[in-house]
Amino acid sequence: MTNPGLDFTSPTWRAIERHANAQIDTLRKKNDSPTMDALRTAELRGRIAAWKELLALDKPDPAHTADIGGPGY
Repeated sequence: MTNPGLDFTSPTWRAIERHANAQIDTLRKKNDSPTMDALRTAELRGRIAAWKELLALDKPDPAHTADIGGPGY
């Protein structure tokens, strides 16, 4: 994911990380229910994916770091 110019060392980002991780944990626990139907499971998985996408903002974009001239260049 591309870095949108956010400060990933700021207290604000750390609070966002904590909140997102708590949401992911809650959604995963809900998704583990054996009574969950396919539609609700898909919805929860989508919500988990959205939170993970937000957390991935602090990761380098693989397309930009794929080959920087290492061995085999």
